[in-house]
Amino acid sequence: MHLLDSYSQTFLSTGQERSDKQRENFKIATFSLVNSKLNIGVQNTGDIPINITRLWIQNTTTTDWFQTYSIRINVPPGTTASNVGQSLPLYINSSNSYNIKLVTERGNSQQFAVNSANSAPLNIQLLALPPNVASGFQSQLIMIITNNGSSTLTNLSPAPLPSPTGSASCAAGSVNPTRYNTLPPGQTAVFSWTVKATAPADGWSCTYTASLQNGYPGQSVKATITVSAIQLSSTTFAQNSGILTLNYTTMAWTQGGAWNTGWSVPGNTGTILKLNVTNNNATTNTNLYLSKNSQILLVGTQGSTTTPLYIVNNASSLSPLGIVPYTCGGPNDYCVSLPYGKQVTLFFASGQQQGGTGTMKKVPGPGHEAVAFLVIYGKYSTSQSSSGSMYGQSLPYMGFEFN
Repeated sequence: MHLLDSYSQTFLSTGQERSDKQRENFKIATFSLVNSKLNIGVQNTGDIPINITRLWIQNTTTTDWFQTYSIRINVPPGTTASNVGQSLPLYINSSNSYNIKLVTERGNSQQFAVNSANSAPLNIQLLALPPNVASGFQSQLIMIITNNGSSTLTNLSPAPLPSPTGSASCAAGSVNPTRYNTLPPGQTAVFSWTVKATAPADGWSCTYTASLQNGYPGQSVKATITVSAIQLSSTTFAQNSGILTLNYTTMAWTQGGAWNTGWSVPGNTGTILKLNVTNNNATTNTNLYLSKNSQILLVGTQGSTTTPLYIVNNASSLSPLGIVPYTCGGPNDYCVSLPYGKQVTLFFASGQQQGGTGTMKKVPGPGHEAVAFLVIYGKYSTSQSSSGSMYGQSLPYMGFEFN
């Protein structure tokens, strides 16, 4: 009877141990190196406590190096034990690769690899999204890494991007994120860079080559970004917007003595308005020459009254106040040019096209309000006297109240 009872107890105990071993479940949650020592986070994903009793480590860079350490880490269900390995007399060389195994008291284990991206080729892709961009716009490099091995990878990060090859000018930003602490088998890591690409002509491109830090020797991936220049012609004007842009913060007006900012302007007085305009046309070697028809149009908000202030060459002085009519040599028009990507200060003051020196248009009288529109007429041409593609654009300027 004693023998039978002992056998029954042993059978029940063994069955319980087997059941507990099957219910035990944990994973490597985090990993880092702190002062060249292991810093492992272990998460108990099961429903019973676990007790980690041993740590096995092999330096795979030096095949005959192998160590075993006795530890005692208790992890209740649903919790994570941190700093595992910090108390061990073990120091890690970050340039080497290691296989590490944690073993529980019931015999279950989790194995992972440290700095082992160089032990075997990984599934790596590098994509440019989108692969074709207009000049001056951004694309994005996406590096996708899948752990096709059988152990968890740690400290996974891309190597710094080398300068791209190709005819286009491309500038990459910082990588995001900078690293993955752990990458379990079958899981994917994604890194990205924003890239600004510019080129003066269609079809220019730049090619980036990416790899992993401490990656498998010779393994790298490439992606190409192709740039399309924004070209303007008589058939494509309607397909592009924002060819001319205003710097609203630099708007100013004067009635003599000094330049002023703001929307409240003394009425019924000769006034000069100035503003900065940028030409965003990407057509190579083609400037925008402004016509004498260019003007700021003040449209009254209380009726249909309009007040045009035509373009002048400049405000030669403020005291005494004077303006230089919009005149020049050659055809005596298209006197001011806006090169691509450049900003030019424009002045508007005359009550008529190419108005006389010192004659400024009076703005509406006190008590009136007006919405201002900048109306630009011109031509895209290689010179002032040459024919070109005629172009016109209006831009909202700002509102004024005349006091």
